[in-house]
Amino acid sequence: MSRYIRRDSEFEKIATVEEMFQMAEFCQVFLTARYVREGDDSFIPLIERGRLERMPSEVIEEMDIMFHMAVKELEKWGDNPAGFMEKLESGEYDPVSDFIDTPEMRNALGNVIMRRLRISRGLHDEDEAFEEAKKLMPEVRDLMHAFVSANLLSAMDALAKEVSKSGISFEGLSEKVEVQVSVIDDRGIGLGHKLKPGALAQAEEEKAKKAKEEAKSVKYDPAWG
Repeated sequence: MSRYIRRDSEFEKIATVEEMFQMAEFCQVFLTARYVREGDDSFIPLIERGRLERMPSEVIEEMDIMFHMAVKELEKWGDNPAGFMEKLESGEYDPVSDFIDTPEMRNALGNVIMRRLRISRGLHDEDEAFEEAKKLMPEVRDLMHAFVSANLLSAMDALAKEVSKSGISFEGLSEKVEVQVSVIDDRGIGLGHKLKPGALAQAEEEKAKKAKEEAKSVKYDPAWG
């Protein structure tokens, strides 16, 4: 991918960060965070731009967690999307920050920034690269937040439509659906989802039980006789 960045603009820093972080770098953050979390960061495989087909399967496994979060949020907010969006937009509720502001994710962000600085600017001095990475961290963190938020909301929308179509309830949704990353390319992430065996049958049983309970609650009104 090629692009032009205007260097004489007040937005140059933002454009530079967006140039530094493309899909390969987002994938690298997820992979690095996993290695850091597991205490095995002595050698972390590098993900190359234009070579996503070569990246380790651990990347997809880590990104699956992001979509599992979408299921959990639907369990809480599926019946109240307006309330969810209102709290999200006000900043009162922010599950994405909880997801990305962990020690391992921040460590991974810094690691990937320094790597990009070595490649794009030739900053091989570790102290110099570290200081520059600290300056860029707020913008990179916001970019990561936007990336996760966009994928979270897209997944929630797709899953909510599936739930509505199938007639199952949002309660206990994680026990009823399977979600996982199906494909990753430079344009985005594809989500695969399906109902678990028995979920539809359970939904039909719940409907029948509810209808029976409602029928029992209807009392005879002599005004009709």
